[in-house]
Amino acid sequence: MTHVWLIGFISTFAGICVGGVIAGLINGFKRSIGTIYAVCTGLILGLISFEIVPEALQLGNWIVFILGFLAGVFLFKLLHIGVHKNSVATTVSHKRHNRRLGLFLALIISIHNLPMGIVLGTSEESELSIALLQALIFHNVPEGMILFTPLFIAGFSAYMLFLISIIVAVPVGLGALIGEMIGIQNNLSWAFLISLTVGTIYMVAIKEILNESIRHSSNIYSLLVAFVAFGVIGVYLIYY
Repeated sequence: MTHVWLIGFISTFAGICVGGVIAGLINGFKRSIGTIYAVCTGLILGLISFEIVPEALQLGNWIVFILGFLAGVFLFKLLHIGVHKNSVATTVSHKRHNRRLGLFLALIISIHNLPMGIVLGTSEESELSIALLQALIFHNVPEGMILFTPLFIAGFSAYMLFLISIIVAVPVGLGALIGEMIGIQNNLSWAFLISLTVGTIYMVAIKEILNESIRHSSNIYSLLVAFVAFGVIGVYLIYY
């Protein structure tokens, strides 16, 4: 697989943009925002559970996965504190809240994409790289949906959304380039990094996305929709 860094970048960028287009089409239905967030929560959790977690376990083991997952949770808390520390303590406007949420998601997804790119670059001749490439294309669609939904609500321009898509996709290409130069399968290290991003994304999905869905609807409805989306994506990936 030649120029894996470019393929990884384009695949990530395309997936994010497709998700963004879907989010834009749905954006006009304001009453559906809670449903969209719930669906995105289920899709992200399902994709990670059925696609990325098995990759991390294949590269490492349960001990490495648990340690990486906990490190990801800790990283999320640090970033979460940093973001909210700089926000106004009083009531925040709806647009400001969604702008902060969208930018926070862009940061987390960018961090998540770097080790994925490294693994893609170091395993470019193996079956693992093909699986990761498929995962990049597919799981970035719902990530694009959850990333762009709050940014659309916050009133970001098309130019800014395009720029954010590039920024989020760059770490995949950069990581793949680093992986190609290293050329060594340090499986435990990559397993730890992937597990770290899994922990971070899990926390984002539950603490940020699901909470946002509940804020627009209700606990039972959001959990039900998220569970259905989780099951649908699980069935698809199992029989893919």
